[in-house]
Amino acid sequence: MGLIRNTNGDAVVEATVLFPVMIMIFAALVLLSIYLPAQAALQRATQHAATALATECSDTWLFFDAGNMTYYRESDRSRLKNVYADMFTGSGDVTSKGEIIVIDNESRSISSKAGSLTIDECTVINRILYKEVVVTATREFPMPVNLSFIGFPESISITATSVIVVQNGDEFIRNMDIADDFLMFIIEKYNLFNLTETISSFGSRVSSLLGW
Repeated sequence: MGLIRNTNGDAVVEATVLFPVMIMIFAALVLLSIYLPAQAALQRATQHAATALATECSDTWLFFDAGNMTYYRESDRSRLKNVYADMFTGSGDVTSKGEIIVIDNESRSISSKAGSLTIDECTVINRILYKEVVVTATREFPMPVNLSFIGFPESISITATSVIVVQNGDEFIRNMDIADDFLMFIIEKYNLFNLTETISSFGSRVSSLLGW
């Protein structure tokens, strides 16, 4: 009975059980302190790059100087992009400028710069009716402490993607003209004039019944 009631060594047993748990909690807090600021900084950098590239693809006459990281207004009309020709030729090589903007913005953040930064994607996607600028970057963080023996990875990848739709009035009008021409081509090719008249007549009847 004396042996059963003996509490000598309880603290050692409790420490042995709790120590791995406390190590894992500490490691998780360290990872969060690295991950959250780095994720926010990387997201901000990709968004800044996508916004700058989308502005240059628009009809705002604004361009982005990657050297000074500032916008400027172009006064020479001949240097503006032709939105009609751009539909077939693309928006040029935006990768190098996008990389410069992402790297510069991310380097100004207060988050950790450990590991390597890669620009996975920096493209302008022509959707015919509109354009999208997509910028994706990844920072690979090495673990500050090697915990691979308990299943932790040796490095952590943080990826951020920003997608900006190009706002371009001229391009929108051109695209609507293309859609209208294509619709008229389908109507003429398949002789759908009667169908359109039927739909129009039906709409008029519905409007009259509803009192519109």
